[in-house]
Amino acid sequence: MDLAGEGGYEGVQMREVAERADVAMGTVYHYFSSKDHLLAESLAEWIRGLETSVARNPARGDTTLERVLDLLGRVTQAMQSNQKVSAALIGGLVAQGEQVAACQQDMHETFSAMLGTAFGSDYPPARRDKVIRSLEHIWFSELIAWKNGWNPFEQGVRELQDAAELFLAD
Repeated sequence: MDLAGEGGYEGVQMREVAERADVAMGTVYHYFSSKDHLLAESLAEWIRGLETSVARNPARGDTTLERVLDLLGRVTQAMQSNQKVSAALIGGLVAQGEQVAACQQDMHETFSAMLGTAFGSDYPPARRDKVIRSLEHIWFSELIAWKNGWNPFEQGVRELQDAAELFLAD
């Protein structure tokens, strides 16, 4: 994460990771098949940490929409606070490979569970799952658009909020 913060995606070099961790290169490659795998796992770990934070400090708001927007705001604010790290992690997450795909699945499950906490027990489960999955797809698409320079970060945030409002407005 420090290397990504210093130099973005290109700043993360496996040799430097090994040096900073004070381990052999073989040890790094034992746990991570590639730089992309390392970055994807880092993003999945970051999302798990955010889920833990949400468990301690649940979503705020009187309606499902308000609670979902609160959680999405926390996620995007955290990513926006260090854009070099975020872009590097997203770069790893969009790569191909079995290990990266496992990280993508882990991130999906964690993100879905976290957003699920914004929905009341009376909310229809099938609809909840569809709303969460759709918001997740929009979020992921907007992150890629931002990382690739297609949209400013703020536009992605607005589009994600617009989608939440469309799905959840009374």
